[in-house]
Amino acid sequence: MPELSDLLHLSLNFRERRRFAEAARALVRLPAPGEGPLEHLLPDARWQELLTLVPDLEAWLTAVSQATGVYFFPSREFVPRLVRYLKWLRVRRLMEAGAGRGYLAAALGPLAEAAGMRFKAVDRREGEFQSGLAIHPRVEPGDVFAAIGDFRPDAVLYAWPPPGQSLKTICRAPFVSYLIFVGEMGGGATGSREDWETLPYRVSPALGRYGRGRSHPARHAVALVLGGREG
Repeated sequence: MPELSDLLHLSLNFRERRRFAEAARALVRLPAPGEGPLEHLLPDARWQELLTLVPDLEAWLTAVSQATGVYFFPSREFVPRLVRYLKWLRVRRLMEAGAGRGYLAAALGPLAEAAGMRFKAVDRREGEFQSGLAIHPRVEPGDVFAAIGDFRPDAVLYAWPPPGQSLKTICRAPFVSYLIFVGEMGGGATGSREDWETLPYRVSPALGRYGRGRSHPARHAVALVLGGREG
């Protein structure tokens, strides 16, 4: 069983890097058989505790991301709050784009469906880190820009789109009312700077505080982008 010290120690030493990767994968993992949909996610208090122990937040979060192939780390509190928000928006069909290994989809799918929504998660499986780690069966191979026309979601969630990738095509689909963007505002390490200069959006601090990505938490945000219109 990996020790906490293994998780907190970043080093160029091969053996220490291997121990760190093992500890990171025990921390950020897919659900085990028989677990409930939220049990594999860490409570927010545990994330906050860990982040107070590391001297360089961005280096540590990036290293965890590299070891696990996960870009966005939602806490256990994030998913129920997101589902309540989507219900308030009267979302009926939800697609998660760029779902990666399914770390979020494994929790979001069951909770969204229990709330009366249809749910679909897709990923092109062409991410930066092809780690060979398991992918949750909720995630279907496919390109969101192609799958969106078949599924016709009224809301799309995209956590950490590739740097420079515009999401305007999603927002312009007439049946998409909302895009939930998770990542760095303004284009930073994810998404397109031009999108933030032209698309109508509002930031949700209430959702943003319960998750963090692979860069500094101060730059991380959750934004609601209005769809179904030209930008």
